Amino acid sequence: CSTWGGGHFSTFDKYQYDFTGTCNYIFATVCDETSPDFNIQFRRGLDKKITRIIIELGPSVVVVEKGSISVRSVGVIKLPYTSNGIQIAPYGRNIRLVAKLMEMELVVMWNNDDYLMVLTEKKYMGKTCGMCGNYDGYELNEFVTEGKLLDTYKFAALQKMDDPSEICLSEEISISTIPHKKYAVICSQLLNLVSPTCSVPKDGFVIRCQLDMQDCSEPGQNNCTCSTLSEYSRQCAMSHQMVFNWRTENFCSVGKCSANQIYEECGSPCVKTCSNPEYSCSSHCTYGCFCPEGTVLDDISKNQTCVHIKQCPCTLNGKTYAPGETMKAACRTCKCTMGQWNCEDLPCPGRCSLEGGSFVTTFDSRSYRFHGVCTYVLMKSSSLPHNGTLMAVYEKTGYSHSETSLSALIYLSTKDKIVISQNELLTDDDELKRLPYRSGDVTIFRQSSMYIQMYTTFGLELVVQTSPVFQAYVKVGSQFKGRTLGLCGNYNGDTTDDFMTSMDITEGTASLFVDSWRAGNCHPSLERDTDPCALSQLNKISAETHCSILTKRGTVFEKCHFVVNPIPFYKRCVYQACNYEETFPYICSALGSYARTCSSMGLILENWRNSMDNCTITCTGNQTFSYNTQACDRTCLSLSNRALECHPTDIPIEGCHCPKGMFLNHKNECVRKSHCPCYLEDRKYILPDQSTITSGITCYCVNGRLSCTGKPQNPAESCKAPKKYVSCSDSLENKYGAACAPTCQMLATGIECIPTKCESGCVCTDGLYENLDGRCVPAEECPCEYGGLAYGKGEQIQTECETCTCTKGKWKCVRKSKCSSTCNLYGEGHITTFDGQRFVFDGNCEYILAMDGCTVNRPVSSFKIVTENVICGKSGVTCSRSISIYLGNLTFILRDETFTISGENPGVRYNVKKNALHLMFDIIIPGKYNMTLIWNKHMNFFIKISRETQEPICGLCGNYNGNMKDDFETRSKYVASNELEFVNSWKENPLCGDVYFVVDPCSKNPYRKAWAEKTCSIINSQVFSACHNKVNRMPYYEACVRDSCGCDIGGDCECMCDAIAVYALACLDKGICIDWRTPEFCPVYCEYYNSHKKTGNGDAYSYGYNNDNCTWHYRPCNCPNQNYKYVNIEGCYNCSHDEYFDYEKEICIPCVTVQPKIMRSSTTSTLPTIPSVSSSAATISTETTNPTI
Repeated sequence: CSTWGGGHFSTFDKYQYDFTGTCNYIFATVCDETSPDFNIQFRRGLDKKITRIIIELGPSVVVVEKGSISVRSVGVIKLPYTSNGIQIAPYGRNIRLVAKLMEMELVVMWNNDDYLMVLTEKKYMGKTCGMCGNYDGYELNEFVTEGKLLDTYKFAALQKMDDPSEICLSEEISISTIPHKKYAVICSQLLNLVSPTCSVPKDGFVIRCQLDMQDCSEPGQNNCTCSTLSEYSRQCAMSHQMVFNWRTENFCSVGKCSANQIYEECGSPCVKTCSNPEYSCSSHCTYGCFCPEGTVLDDISKNQTCVHIKQCPCTLNGKTYAPGETMKAACRTCKCTMGQWNCEDLPCPGRCSLEGGSFVTTFDSRSYRFHGVCTYVLMKSSSLPHNGTLMAVYEKTGYSHSETSLSALIYLSTKDKIVISQNELLTDDDELKRLPYRSGDVTIFRQSSMYIQMYTTFGLELVVQTSPVFQAYVKVGSQFKGRTLGLCGNYNGDTTDDFMTSMDITEGTASLFVDSWRAGNCHPSLERDTDPCALSQLNKISAETHCSILTKRGTVFEKCHFVVNPIPFYKRCVYQACNYEETFPYICSALGSYARTCSSMGLILENWRNSMDNCTITCTGNQTFSYNTQACDRTCLSLSNRALECHPTDIPIEGCHCPKGMFLNHKNECVRKSHCPCYLEDRKYILPDQSTITSGITCYCVNGRLSCTGKPQNPAESCKAPKKYVSCSDSLENKYGAACAPTCQMLATGIECIPTKCESGCVCTDGLYENLDGRCVPAEECPCEYGGLAYGKGEQIQTECETCTCTKGKWKCVRKSKCSSTCNLYGEGHITTFDGQRFVFDGNCEYILAMDGCTVNRPVSSFKIVTENVICGKSGVTCSRSISIYLGNLTFILRDETFTISGENPGVRYNVKKNALHLMFDIIIPGKYNMTLIWNKHMNFFIKISRETQEPICGLCGNYNGNMKDDFETRSKYVASNELEFVNSWKENPLCGDVYFVVDPCSKNPYRKAWAEKTCSIINSQVFSACHNKVNRMPYYEACVRDSCGCDIGGDCECMCDAIAVYALACLDKGICIDWRTPEFCPVYCEYYNSHKKTGNGDAYSYGYNNDNCTWHYRPCNCPNQNYKYVNIEGCYNCSHDEYFDYEKEICIPCVTVQPKIMRSSTTSTLPTIPSVSSSAATISTETTNPTI
């Protein structure tokens, strides 16, 4: 419906009339509703131009007046504007507002002159009021009210809506709308100029054109008719009809175009820009100024000129780079070509860090935390000489079980045993050595007052921070690539398989992975389920206040935000501050970790320690503190023996050093060069950490204090043959007692035991090894472990990409020919990429989830999947409202719980499977991809792809190259430092607004937070216990809490159930079938299909009992414990429990039975290996079992 010129109207039903009142009139609204979905009003001035437009959409109100646009509670806005589901942007010479909310879609267009147009959805037929008529499909009954046909002005008077303090007199006289015959011919000719072949009826427009001619200040002038001709041109363009460039410089001109743009009557409003040169949309054309064919708009330089794509600049961290310019970053050089970064990787060392007591980052950048007390294999590799292995010793440092931290590092080879701890250095003859120390090709020296460095000639470098928190950084040369194992991962460039255990299989959780690398008989590590900050509100506030310096604007850390995302460091800082008794050393260590990462990127954050109380370091003597220091040329020793202390580090380190021109002597004093001693031989010291026995009680020297433990009540009785008890108080042939008991897990690591002190206990004898249940077995019967379960000799497990067989306590894995990966979009903007990177965003635009054709030469993509996200909560969280899948000319649109298919592509095979809870699409692009798309008809969408070529994929789902590190690769081929920059680059429409922050709905809704945490805790409960070892539950629990807080405009239970269903599906992917729904908790009403039949076409059902038995039932999965032909998902199924529905044959078929492998390892567990269990541990094989939850 539109109005134009001095007062012409064309209603929704295409009836045209004329009215020129100057009051405020309702243009279009929904009748008789207390709060209509939309209400649009306008007012004309005395010059007949539109002076004001008011657009009300629920709580949002937009007012257009005097060429400026203001939004209620925001004020005057700049274009383009995007917020709360409303986008306002230029559209050729007009301005267009698009409202996309969960329940409606609306378009309003105007030109700040005489034109206003509204497009509504078909669902409002027969329900509209206002000057736009009743939209009932009949054009002649617009003015009929209560059975009477009214005059135009009377009808208009009914639509009048006075402002609060105004009484506007409506015009009582009817104006002459009889056209002059003499202008008819010229008007027809003018309309033919616009479009001779347009199918929009010309009659009404000829009349409007004649009226324009006679009401004009100079009657009969061609320029009088511009507004009607423009409207005719717009209506033809909207009907996708051909329109010509009919305007000239002195006839209805659009004015001068800026820069090198040109006038087009029918130009595409989807502006192709340097940041998105492929942008296309299905919108109709419009008139205005556009870039000439073959050029794109340069939206990066902001000078709004049109350039050839080869002249597009690139951006990085807010800076613009000219085409052809190169940029060097750590490990890669990038060249700007066609607006994208074309990057080449350089050989780069691997870095693994042990920070903050319990955090580890592997060579492939996977971060995890664990709490264990043991000696662990940090890195073993065939590239280390003399069978070298690097170990890490973790000890308990406080009362709670999660207060564990790194206390020493051990380098062990057939030649050396070197222990670096806070009290300097031990060697294999258990003597305390003075630094520096040298043995063969290993040199250890103090690089600064805070750091000890171990330098080797074979490519391993270790930098150890001794204060305030003991931390370690391992660096290896590129010759180690793919040849390391242990806590630092396997360094093969693939993040997903970093949890490779000593038994050669990839575990799902950090604690199980860490346990497999224990180098001694110790307790398993524990996962801290609860947030340590939840215990004390005071600690939490203190931690968040102190740590927030990392993320705040205007701090010393801000200049690094562009390069390194501070959020993970902030989260780590808060965790450490709450978890450890000694708060400040751990807060400073987290800030230091961020500063170190920044300096590895070439940004040294000077003076960051002064910005935080308690982080400053006082130097003894006349030493000064520096953020970039080294021992070389600052110590007396480095003068007399350069080979010992002159080994630089590539990442600057901090600490106290002597002022320039002074040198540190053996008494830790800074002296002049002339006072330096010359060093010759090493001196020997005596060792702590030895045990001594006083009055029958063993005491150890720990941290300079005697720590004594009493004797247990005769422990020998607890030992059953073939184990025997060894006690440290007896004189033993093995001085470490039970600390080195032979276990299957130690056999798998393949290294000698590295005990730190003697322990008493039960030990297997006669060449037997202790297995998981504590029994003694021969080596060949050692079980393999996976997911916390034990598997006997010869047993197999299938993972998505591998088949693994257990032999001699180790897994032998063979890769399957076809391997797939899944990308999830779920809840309120949660995404897990193909490579396992997780992030959340609150954008309300259309975003590309995944597409191919991403290489620099931009080949045609064979598929593109787009999500349209809209606001779905008061706090500003957004959800996916529709998904579009483009396969060449074939398009699927998933929206409003149903789907539509348009176009065709003979090169693509697809199959749609329907289920009460999901829609599944199997898509095959021959020779390229097999895809399964699963949509739960709300907000959860899963893309499972297996590909036959190694062609890169791009979009919000990441680049699917196995490496999580570079998943934030933007459209311009650069890896963004945070997810927002990455998400904004994948918008479909470059004019849609950027996202600048991620909202935290729980902090805005503290009352909902408690409810959310309580209901989501089912994920942490016994119900899902069978899955806890297979799939890390914490990210799913956090996502569930966030979604349940954010879903506050209705449907909150649905949001929560959807979030839990995502975890259940992740478990099902690993073969664990969980029956978690109950009649009270997230029920599914499958009985409906027993009492309702499908009627006719579509998805309509009518009531009517089926005479057959009630066959429809809810199943948490199909064929538990068995090979199932399709992707297994929960749903309503009408086959019996031991059958499944075959979609090709359309009948129920018995499940293929695979004998479930029962875990024989322990007496307590009764679960099969692929448990299909509810919390009652009852398998679903019997229909009558009622799970108790």
